Amino acid sequence: MDNLLPYKLIYLDTNIVSDICKTGDLINKFITRYPPDEDYLLSFSTYTLYEISKSDKFFSLFKKLYSLFPCVIVMSYFPLALKEIELIEGKNEVVNPIMLAPIGIKIEGKNMNPDSLDIFLNKSVVKEALLNVESYTSAYFEEISQLLNHVDFIGIKNTIKNKKDVFVKKFIRYEMRVRFLFPDNRELDSTKLKKIKSLEVLAYSIYYKFFSDQNRKVSVNDIVDVLIMTTVPYVHTFISERNSIDILKKVQKQTNLFNTVNLLILSDLR
Repeated sequence: MDNLLPYKLIYLDTNIVSDICKTGDLINKFITRYPPDEDYLLSFSTYTLYEISKSDKFFSLFKKLYSLFPCVIVMSYFPLALKEIELIEGKNEVVNPIMLAPIGIKIEGKNMNPDSLDIFLNKSVVKEALLNVESYTSAYFEEISQLLNHVDFIGIKNTIKNKKDVFVKKFIRYEMRVRFLFPDNRELDSTKLKKIKSLEVLAYSIYYKFFSDQNRKVSVNDIVDVLIMTTVPYVHTFISERNSIDILKKVQKQTNLFNTVNLLILSDLR
């Protein structure tokens, strides 16, 4: 992580959060490994928050972890990419991926307010974010599922398995035009593009999740996976399921996007 923020973000995806909350003394092992008084913050995305809020059982389990450990909600692509563009434009000195922090965190031997998660979920900005999650992910899944039929990609559709580098470049240009309204006839500054790390991670992740194995069945959950993976350049440790970590390790070897980030699966915590 090279954004020079004064804390170390430990990112957990939804499945990892669930297992830590309910599996024996795993929560104690986690807290021992990442003590909150050593500037560690547990971070997760709005996608995880959305899934937590829909399950009474999960919500009850998560409240315990939430009351013991400082937690923050972090951005993923597209909002994160906007922050990176602001960095390029000189509007920010660092990219801070934190979107929201809970109220009333106390670390010195005191728990947070046990109802703080309920209070947090009732914030208008949180409610709005959760409403956007389901509609956005469904729409984006449909778009990506049909991506190779788009005029920009039709030429590599039949050979996509062997066209990773070509796909990544085409996808970045596609996103800059479609998502950021970048003029099609304008040259893209490659040095500046490298600072939009979330977009490059997204490009690689979509290639590996959706197109590197033509026989693999994909689902909306795959879109959720790749979107949360875009946060990885801005965290200290990223803990997720094996498939996502395997993909991120491949990307880590091919780029300098997140060389120092620890990539772990659940068994690494045991």
